[in-house]
Amino acid sequence: MRIPWRRLAWLIVAIVPIAAAGTILWLGTRDLSRYQTRLTEQIRKVTGRELATRVPLSVRISREPALVAEGVTLTNAAWGTRPELARVRKVTMYLDPFALFLGEARVGRVLLEGADILVERNEAGDTNLEMLPPPEGSGPHPGENRSLRLKANPAFPWIDTIEVRDSVLTIAEGTGRPPVVLEVASGTFKSSAPNQPLQMDARLASPQAAAFALTGTIGSFDGWMRGLPGNIDLQGSFGGGKIAIKGGVGIKGTNIQIAGEGPDIAAFGPYVRLPLPGGGPYVLNAKASTLRNNFKVEVPTLKIGKSELSGEVLFRVDRHDVPTITVNIDANVIDASGLRASPAVAVAGATSPVQRRFLPAMPFGATWLGRSTLAVTARIGEVTGLTSKVTNGSVTLNAGETRFALRAAASIGAGSAGFDLVYDPAGRIGQATLTATASRVSFEDLSALLGVDLGLKDAIGDIDLRLRGGGRSSRDALNVASGAIEVSAGKGVWPQDGMAGWPAETQRLLGGTDSGVPFNCLAGRFEVSGGVANLRRLVVDTPRSTMVGGGFVHLRSESWEFILAPEARDAQGAALASPLRLKGGTGQQTSGALEPGLAKLLIGAGTVPSLAGTLTQISRQTTANACATMAPRVEGIRPGLRAQLPVPSADLRNPARRPAQAQNPPRRTP
Repeated sequence: MRIPWRRLAWLIVAIVPIAAAGTILWLGTRDLSRYQTRLTEQIRKVTGRELATRVPLSVRISREPALVAEGVTLTNAAWGTRPELARVRKVTMYLDPFALFLGEARVGRVLLEGADILVERNEAGDTNLEMLPPPEGSGPHPGENRSLRLKANPAFPWIDTIEVRDSVLTIAEGTGRPPVVLEVASGTFKSSAPNQPLQMDARLASPQAAAFALTGTIGSFDGWMRGLPGNIDLQGSFGGGKIAIKGGVGIKGTNIQIAGEGPDIAAFGPYVRLPLPGGGPYVLNAKASTLRNNFKVEVPTLKIGKSELSGEVLFRVDRHDVPTITVNIDANVIDASGLRASPAVAVAGATSPVQRRFLPAMPFGATWLGRSTLAVTARIGEVTGLTSKVTNGSVTLNAGETRFALRAAASIGAGSAGFDLVYDPAGRIGQATLTATASRVSFEDLSALLGVDLGLKDAIGDIDLRLRGGGRSSRDALNVASGAIEVSAGKGVWPQDGMAGWPAETQRLLGGTDSGVPFNCLAGRFEVSGGVANLRRLVVDTPRSTMVGGGFVHLRSESWEFILAPEARDAQGAALASPLRLKGGTGQQTSGALEPGLAKLLIGAGTVPSLAGTLTQISRQTTANACATMAPRVEGIRPGLRAQLPVPSADLRNPARRPAQAQNPPRRTP
């Protein structure tokens, strides 16, 4: 008998799709609550965790038939910081078409949308990914007459492909350490079995940071569940450049190589939690490894534009079980002109830009990656890109629970500069001591190095600063500081924008151009007490006038007020040389007004010494800064100056009393 193979083949081709479609329609009309219960029970037996859904399981009939669940949650470990390990907005389980042809409903691919996954570790070192079946899920069962045989643990059917979209992964390493948050825009993970290599193609990033687009192998699923992923080989793009990560994490330790290049090194800032300056292009080679229970990160090569540096970071636990970070940086060349300030981070909910204050607000305690014990040593061979060459620079930082010390020193051009900040936390608020000196240093270069605009150009001078105050941050300590500050400078230019608000007569007296007002020298001494810097004697000499004056700077409110008494060097400017008062501060417009009445109050009885004549005589007798030499004699030349110097108002001296006075206004008697 002849078998009609052709008819049989056509019959199979026609019947199988009809049977598959019928299976899908049958599933769509069935109540899936029983299958959902079986699925939940199976997950509980495998992981010991409870699975719940806000919307019951349903069937989606389309070109790719699928089971859909919404509002899915998986419970966390009993010690977890939140009830759910994972919260997923929508889970789509695509059914395998080939299995449907054979009459079996098998999941071939899973899509997770809007997942929020928390991976955390407790103080004992356990992670919430360690999932074990419940006690009744395994072991011998005497009722089954198999008391000598172990019952195998339940296993969940393996799914080869998992896709993730618009999800967030949070990794918390314990109290005191900041969590790592990764936003996964899209990702595909494929593996044939739990112990086989896991292939990844994903795009992920930290919040408000450049995104990684990585493709390759990231160990195995079983390895990640045990905390030992295995071999890693990833390539992709990052921040407009390239990056490659190769190595492994296993029983013998960690050994990972990282190589990258790109247009801007600041892209790594949010990931290392440091305000890295912008600059590029960069070339990076790094290595991460374990060394006798310590974790070490080495950077043998880092080039940013024309800058070249290397370094290493060692994470360890000392003999007192205190987590410690030791950082060593060796920079051969730093090109300051090729670097720019780190981008400002936008503050959520801010409705107006925050006014940047002049005084820094650095806390006397450094933390990095959750560790408060830091030891940083940086050696800088040369800094280029400034008006003067900076050489032999060094920076050291030692921060811990009992001491905070920050020191820096360098040779700048023909001079040198250094500062020493020490904080002793003993007592209720501790005590901070700041000592800084600069000798024959360009103020413009000093402003660039400190990131503070001193308002002087082309001026070379000296600074001697000695302050002490109580507080847990630099701003708190400066608000109550006491000490002295001496400043002197040679020839330079005061920027034209710094003259805004000055009286027109004074501006005509000083002359100047679009670039600013030139001066021959200046010198002054601040006596600091209770957070108020009183400028007792100030001398400024310009080509057309010589000025003396003084005033105060209130460090808490960053407001200031000065009076200046100019003396013209020629008869043409005599009519314009009138005393003036200037007021301003951070975030405030400078205002100035002439006060001719002060002229008679500043001078004493008898002969009035000439300011310009005295300064000219001093400059002939010494090669030192003439203004610095004349400053101690100001009170003798203008004996009435000190009595006329402005002082802070009562509101500035006691800001805490203002609300109380407003609540209880004085009563007026009829």
